[in-house]
Amino acid sequence: MISGLKGNLRKLEVGFAHLETGGVTYEITISFKTYLELKSLPSSKEIYLHIFHAMSERGQRLFGFLTEQDKEFFKVMKGLQGIGELTALKILSFFSAEDLYRIAQSGEAKELEKIPKVKGKTSEKIFFEVKQNLKKLELFLSGTPPKGMSLSLPSSTSTPEEAAASRRKEIAVLGLIQLGFEEKAAIKEVEKVLKNSPETDPGEIIREILKGL
Repeated sequence: MISGLKGNLRKLEVGFAHLETGGVTYEITISFKTYLELKSLPSSKEIYLHIFHAMSERGQRLFGFLTEQDKEFFKVMKGLQGIGELTALKILSFFSAEDLYRIAQSGEAKELEKIPKVKGKTSEKIFFEVKQNLKKLELFLSGTPPKGMSLSLPSSTSTPEEAAASRRKEIAVLGLIQLGFEEKAAIKEVEKVLKNSPETDPGEIIREILKGL
C-alpha cells in the first residue's frame, strides 16, 4: 500500500500528474486544486504527494494531494454513501470542508452546482449525504491543522474580491476543459468575457462562451 511519494514531476495535466521516484514513474490522479498548486511550483523542485492508494477488482489507482489535510478530507467525502472517489475529488476541487459545512447548514443545495456536470439529482444527493453526516465534518474540522495553499493561491496582499474573482475564473476554465476545450483556449475565452463583465458567475461565463460558438 502506497501512502506517499517523493520525486520529480515529469508530466502535469488537468486530472493527473506523472511523478518519477526511484527510476519508476507513477501516474497519479489529482484534483483541479492540486493541479493549480503543482503548476505554480518550479519545474525542477522535488515534490512530495500524500497518496491514497485505491484497490478494487477493477484495478488500482493512486490519488495524490499536497497536504495531509486534503487527503483526509477526500477520505471523508468518498466514505459517504453514493459518493465515489472521482466525485469526492471533484468536490475537493471546488469546496473546502468549511464550505460544505456552511452549505449543509444553509440548505442551499444549488451551491453545489458550481461543480461542472453536477446538477439536479446529483447535487441533491451530495447535499443530502453531507447533511446526514455533519458530525463527520465537525470531527474533521475540529482536528484540522492550519490550511496550506488555497485553490487560487492568492498572495498575502490579495483582497477578498481579488481572491473571489480568481476562483470564478478557475471554475469557469475547468468547466470548459471538461467540455473539451484546450486549456489555453479556455483561459483565453474566459478572460475575454471577464474583461467586459468581471462579476459574471462561472456558469454564465460558460453559457456566454458556448453561445458564441
